[in-house]
Amino acid sequence: MYKILLIAYFGLLLLAGCRAVKPVQLKNEIIEPSIVRLRDSILQQGLDGEALYTLMGDIKPLSSVVAFSLPIGNADSSMRLDEAVLPIDSLRYLARVNQIQQAVALIDLPDLKFVLVPYRSAYSKNRILQLSVIRVSRLDSLLEAKSQFFGQYGFVPGTDPTVLLTVNEYEKKYERLRGYGYLFGYPDYAVDFFVLAFQQSDATGKHVNRKFFHIPTFEKEEGNFVYAYPMDYTPGPQDSALYRRSETVLKEYKLLRSRYIKSDSTLSAYELLRDIAQSER
Repeated sequence: MYKILLIAYFGLLLLAGCRAVKPVQLKNEIIEPSIVRLRDSILQQGLDGEALYTLMGDIKPLSSVVAFSLPIGNADSSMRLDEAVLPIDSLRYLARVNQIQQAVALIDLPDLKFVLVPYRSAYSKNRILQLSVIRVSRLDSLLEAKSQFFGQYGFVPGTDPTVLLTVNEYEKKYERLRGYGYLFGYPDYAVDFFVLAFQQSDATGKHVNRKFFHIPTFEKEEGNFVYAYPMDYTPGPQDSALYRRSETVLKEYKLLRSRYIKSDSTLSAYELLRDIAQSER
């Protein structure tokens, strides 16, 4: 898994070095062309995957865009406070995180908020940093509809998405799972099963069998936008409606995508999303 994530990260940097682009000036600051290209690379991964249904629609309040796995984790909780937590040779990876943050800061799209949150758990020396996108209006609607759950944290419409995601990631296991289930746009019954299956597995030590409902993305037919359901459940009208809504968005993206392909076969993803936003004004 980590190898795949690292490949994805280095792939982004490779894309960032493929094409000459004039520097962008932002608030009297010159932005390196590599950062501009990295922005497009990040957004392309999101559009080609499950994040399409947040970036171009209001189907998912939250979507994962890309995950970065870097050797900056500290798995030793026994260290004294006066000891160095991060080895000196790992500090150079923070420069890569800085590049990612710069690229994300260049994204200015209405109703969309991009948040880079480190996973609570570090695996050996690696820490996964998850870049997610939130459609703010859809999140506000969710916070109102699920106030009995999110209200326990004081989360109401207008809550800063960065605060919400960070709190949810660092919550207790089952609250964390339920929160993500709602945020990722899964049906209520699937969220309930998602949490219950983990509870049963933890109690018995046995895996709970399940089936999966897949909604296709540009990248692949199965495995991106997917949720589990019980073995004895038959997908019903709400699943079909979700599938059809998503299918409409995917068809629109496929039609648009070919118009924004650059000569090096990468996508002018930011331009595509910016043009959509301007057309909706």
